[in-house]
Amino acid sequence: MAILNRKTLAAAQLVAGTALLVLIGPPSAEPGPSASWALEAGYEPQQIARRESSRHRGVRRQFEENAREETLEDATSASSSGALAAALASCEKDSNGTASLTLPGAKGAIKLDSCYRGREKFVCSLNTLLDEAKKLNSEFAHIIEAKYPAVSSVDAICRIKPDALSADLTKAGTFGARFKDLRAEYDRSIGCAMKVEQNLKQVNLGDMPHSAEILKSMNDTLEADLKDVAATRQQIFDLNEKMQASQKAIVTIEKLRPTMCLSTSAAGAEKPVSGGQ
Repeated sequence: MAILNRKTLAAAQLVAGTALLVLIGPPSAEPGPSASWALEAGYEPQQIARRESSRHRGVRRQFEENAREETLEDATSASSSGALAAALASCEKDSNGTASLTLPGAKGAIKLDSCYRGREKFVCSLNTLLDEAKKLNSEFAHIIEAKYPAVSSVDAICRIKPDALSADLTKAGTFGARFKDLRAEYDRSIGCAMKVEQNLKQVNLGDMPHSAEILKSMNDTLEADLKDVAATRQQIFDLNEKMQASQKAIVTIEKLRPTMCLSTSAAGAEKPVSGGQ
């Protein structure tokens, strides 16, 4: 078997590497001489490497910047979800190791869904969600109060400070991440309660003279525990819709400011903004 000399082996490796760069390069990239053509023309491997490195340096730089931005976004989201997850985890400390909950049924024990670890843990989790909802409202309501979607004139747009726009846009993104986590936990809790209610339909307390009244009371108790959560969930959903509208308006205003505003327009401007007045 023939043995490749060092120069031939280096050239072969470079052809493979260049082919990969061409595959991942953008369709609009200006085509250059292929590695095989360059080798036939007498280019040294080092020369081809410099040429291809120059062609794709911009692609690699853009890829790295995008990856860095995605990493920052993921870190922000993880941080937001981690706070709520940690608070919910604290409700688990009293239920760790608790055996599966069962109730008597006509044909044997009825096992309650594993999502339910007793009312103590259930109510603790619901209260945690209520607290998070209150925090979202208190920490981010000022963005809604700024009434960004209500601006109706160049003067109103130009009186908004650029740094205020930037800060509120960042906060709106943070709200979105935390809202997503809260919504998921809301749905999980409501879904769990519905599963337990289905379990209770199979329960038979035949040994208890007031079996029907007890079972009805159990269902009523679950519904009462969820009442405030359901109401607050709707309030947060309404807040999210307004936040999305504000976020879109901020993005548009940031594009309009450099088009119509003077560099001194925002000097002494006050926030929040209210329409075109």
